[in-house]
Amino acid sequence: MAERRTRRTGLSRLRPLLPLAVVWSAGFAVLIGLALQRQVPYDELLLDPNNVAGVPWYTGLVSNLGILGWTTATATGFFGAWIAHYGGRGAAGRMLLEGAVLSSLLLFDDLLQLHVIVEPLFGVPKVVVYGLYATVALHWALTQHRELRRTPIALLVAAGAAFAVSVGLDQVPGLTPLLGSDRQLLAEDAAKFLGVLAWAEFFVLTSGAIVTSIVSELRLAATPAEPAAAVGTFPAEPELRR
Repeated sequence: MAERRTRRTGLSRLRPLLPLAVVWSAGFAVLIGLALQRQVPYDELLLDPNNVAGVPWYTGLVSNLGILGWTTATATGFFGAWIAHYGGRGAAGRMLLEGAVLSSLLLFDDLLQLHVIVEPLFGVPKVVVYGLYATVALHWALTQHRELRRTPIALLVAAGAAFAVSVGLDQVPGLTPLLGSDRQLLAEDAAKFLGVLAWAEFFVLTSGAIVTSIVSELRLAATPAEPAAAVGTFPAEPELRR
């Protein structure tokens, strides 16, 4: 049997390392910036926050789980958008891409508490930041409503309602004496956490259905004699391809 493999020579051997070079270049840029600055001690930037603060390991547990939820939604949305564009589902890809961008904003806001720090730094009230995110979300819903109707949109509605409850508990005055600070905090963050779970589930199910639909089409095209079973809930009819 003839040897089909060809020997890689020269730069072709280094080509698989290109993605690693890109990621490591970005990582080195962050680390060099950290090393050159003199304002913040290294341990405050490198170590686990609970370790630096000397608090129990479970401090911020629900908050950290929420960050994982935001991250899951964002990463899944971007991946689904990439596969959708690759598979010829342009409209679905744009819907997921714009949703993933919005999810990125919400992720970094929750991770870095942007809505909290903008007021002391720039004098911008939290309600203005909330309004900005609501405007971006409304724009996404209005411009992508045709594609969103084909998704498990009830999850988005549930997420939006939970976020509205959380923001309302944070902004409505006079609730602290009525509920107590502990109960108000519990209700506010519980609503946000449930909203994040619904948000992440929307992107996971929607992206998964699109990807499996595209894979099903590719398998059907590769083996026309064998009918392929439809997988997923996101429609795969030809008219959905943009």
